[in-house]
Amino acid sequence: MTRTAFPALLAAFIAQPVLAQDGAYFGAGIGITDSASAAEIFPDNEASGTEAALALTAGYRFAGANGLSYGIEGNLDIQAGGTMSFPGRDACTDFSPTWCAVDTVFRVRGTLGTTLATGDLLMASVGGVMVKGTAEDGPGNYVDTTGTGLSLGLSWQSGNVALPVRVDLNFDRINSDDADLFDRDLDLIGLRVSYMF
Repeated sequence: MTRTAFPALLAAFIAQPVLAQDGAYFGAGIGITDSASAAEIFPDNEASGTEAALALTAGYRFAGANGLSYGIEGNLDIQAGGTMSFPGRDACTDFSPTWCAVDTVFRVRGTLGTTLATGDLLMASVGGVMVKGTAEDGPGNYVDTTGTGLSLGLSWQSGNVALPVRVDLNFDRINSDDADLFDRDLDLIGLRVSYMF
């Protein structure tokens, strides 16, 4: 019984929250995003791609009770500029009423977090996303496009270090855009690693 009770008590002690602190924060790092887009007219013809990005973060956190914090945060991913593709075909040159490239991703979300006794921060966020890129708006007509949708995020940030490291996992669903000839969607799954200031 002692062998199992001690690890359980240790885990409970480590998981106890500590006081959160108010304040602004900033971050810079790198990210990688997996994109997938399909048009309603051809639901089985999906374009996809994976891009590296410069990842920037800015936010403000308010301390709450019992180690909880809440706030607002914006983050910007500036993509490397590659195009999406179908198997063996470039989505920006072949007929594809989908998104074919994503240049920037901007998210604004509300956050809820908890600071653990170790100083690490766990946080969840929900809000909106705006994407800029290229989509096909008619046969061979590839246009600059802006889309909007829903964004969800989970993050972990190291604590009690001079320069904390933060890891974010983002889920973005873009279901509205200004290239109106076709209805299309765009799903993004992104992983970001940043230094926080």
